[in-house]
Amino acid sequence: MSKILVVYYSRTGYTRTIAGRVARACGADLDQIEGYKTRAGAWGYMRSAVGAVMHLDAPILRPRNEPGGYDLILIGTPVWCRNVPGPVRTYIKENRQAFRRVAFFCTYGGSGQNKVLRDLEILAGRPALATFAITDSEVASKLYNRRLSKFVAKLQNTSKFIGQPSHGEPLFDDNLIGL
Repeated sequence: MSKILVVYYSRTGYTRTIAGRVARACGADLDQIEGYKTRAGAWGYMRSAVGAVMHLDAPILRPRNEPGGYDLILIGTPVWCRNVPGPVRTYIKENRQAFRRVAFFCTYGGSGQNKVLRDLEILAGRPALATFAITDSEVASKLYNRRLSKFVAKLQNTSKFIGQPSHGEPLFDDNLIGL
């Protein structure tokens, strides 16, 4: 079985929710990208938006897991003003030499998801095995299991890891609440 790392950045919790679900489905380690500065409240939102639009890196804390020890890195990010957030940009730039294979997912409230997924590939310097985009309202409604299962299945088919038994059971149970 391949070693998989799910790395994510989340300001509001939507990306964190999806990252946790993907990590459980893949049997992956989970690591949060954390910035030095708080991004809470109106001022944090404004600073985040300006940084994203200007494509600025943001200082981050050292991650718990070194990506070089993993066969596949899944990176999750919110979309900020149609751009990659600074903390994610910094993580990729600091670690891309260690990436063997990558996949990306993003959460978004408006638009820009396709641009962000392309930008992530450019930043990482390699194509993604799979990508997934989901709206914040879909995450909040918890009606995403079928779509998320397809993303994980694509990862299983395009990479060589076995994250779930292949005996036809669903990857996610629609009745599970709060995961």
